Amino acid sequence: MLEEGLVFHKTAAGAREMTTPGLGLPPKLRRALILVDGVKTVSQLGTLFRPGEVETILAELQHRGLVTLAGGALAPVSPEPSAEARASAGKGIGKENFEAVRQRAMREISHRLGPNGDALAIRVERCKTPEELRVALREAETILTSFLGAEYGRTFAQKIGRDLL
Repeated sequence: MLEEGLVFHKTAAGAREMTTPGLGLPPKLRRALILVDGVKTVSQLGTLFRPGEVETILAELQHRGLVTLAGGALAPVSPEPSAEARASAGKGIGKENFEAVRQRAMREISHRLGPNGDALAIRVERCKTPEELRVALREAETILTSFLGAEYGRTFAQKIGRDLL
């Protein structure tokens, strides 16, 4: 697993791909390449993708020579975590913190969408694990984006998702 505090930069090849796309990158890789700015940490980038995706995406961009750590260093890519490690991921946030994040998400959804957000707020309320909540928050981001715009959806996901790390 990548350390959450690592910061990736575009290589010269990555910058060229941004100005003159020629590799036919899949949308998620292209999106990640756009988001890699030499400032955002792995943790911050992780809130912008589905749970567990960012490491694979960054590893692929690094393998293609499009991103690197500061100074050209390669990030250590560890093997896939075991099923047990994946199952326990996120449980360290604590029950009280999980509950607070879930409550804040439900309030924000209800406040912004009113009765139109009731079904989504109920889905968030039924989440029992951080992983379930992350999935529900991705859906909330999509719905909030469609109602309130891309900037609001992204801000919501970052603000709420950050607290689940």
